Amino acid sequence: MDDEITVFTSFFFIKYNYVQESPMDERRPTLKQQTYALALCAFVFMTVYNFAAWYTSKAEKVPSFTFDFEKYIPFLPWSIIPYMTSVCFFCLVFFVCKNNEQLKVLTKRMLFTTIVAGVCFILFPLRFSLTKPATDNSILDYSFQFLKIFDSPFNQSPSLHIAYALIFWTVFRNLNRFRIFLMVWLIALGISTLTTYQHHFMDIIAGTVLAHLSFIVFPYRKNDFKYRNFQIANFYFLSGWILIIASVLLDKFYGHLGLILLWPAAMAIIIGYHYQKNNIHFLKDRNGKISLWKKYFMHPI
Repeated sequence: MDDEITVFTSFFFIKYNYVQESPMDERRPTLKQQTYALALCAFVFMTVYNFAAWYTSKAEKVPSFTFDFEKYIPFLPWSIIPYMTSVCFFCLVFFVCKNNEQLKVLTKRMLFTTIVAGVCFILFPLRFSLTKPATDNSILDYSFQFLKIFDSPFNQSPSLHIAYALIFWTVFRNLNRFRIFLMVWLIALGISTLTTYQHHFMDIIAGTVLAHLSFIVFPYRKNDFKYRNFQIANFYFLSGWILIIASVLLDKFYGHLGLILLWPAAMAIIIGYHYQKNNIHFLKDRNGKISLWKKYFMHPI
C-alpha cells in the first residue's frame, strides 16, 4: 500500500512516496526526490547565507575572535582546491543516498544546520581578521577572486564548511568504493578552512558542534536497535567538543589551567568512537573487569 512520509522543517516540507513493506523503507530514492532535496537545500542555503551576509554588512562594526596560536597557521594557496570542492560534495551527496530514510535524514540535517548557522551569523556576527597574502601570480588566484566575490567574510561561526563535511561523511562512510579517499579528502577540506584564511579556529569547533547537534536532533534509524550505539556516540562526541570549546575559552581568558578540560574532552570523544564502532570491550574485559590504567585514564568520564 502506497503511503507518504512528510518531512517538516521550519518553513518547508518534503513528501516522499514509499511502499509500506517494513519498519524501515529500503527503497532507493528516485532521481526526482534526490533532485528536489538538493534544490530545496540549495535554495535555503543561498537565501539564509546571503541574507545573513547582507544583514551583517550593514553593521557599523563586526568583531573578530581569534586565538594567539592562529598567527602560526600557514597560508597554503593550493588548499583552495579541497576548500572549493565543498560545492561539489553538496551537489553529489543527495544522489549517493541508498534509501529514502537516508535521504530524508540528510535533508533534515542540512536544513537544520543551515538555518541554525544563519541565526548565529545574525545574532553573533564575526569576521575573519588575518591578512591574506597576495596570490596575484598564482594560477589559483581565480579561485581566490571567486571567494572574494561570493564567500562572505562575515558568516564565520559556525563554519558551514565543517558542519556540511561531517554531514556528508555520514552518507559517504557507507560506500564500498572510494570510502578512504573521500574520508581523506573531507579531512583536507576541513583543514583548508584554516589554511586558506577563510575561518578561525573557533569557527571550526562551532561547526563541529552544530553538525553533531544535527545528528542528535535527527538521528538515522532511531528505532533500529543496530543504530542505538550511534546515537549514544553522538552524545559523547557533542560533550567532548563542548568541553574543548570551554577549555580553549578558559585558557584564553583565565589562563592555562583551563586546558585541563581537554582530558575529559578527549575521554568523551574516545568513548564515543568506541560506541560508534560497537566495541563492547573497550572499557571492561571479557570477565567484566576494568584494568587499573583505564580506571585512572577514564576517571574524568
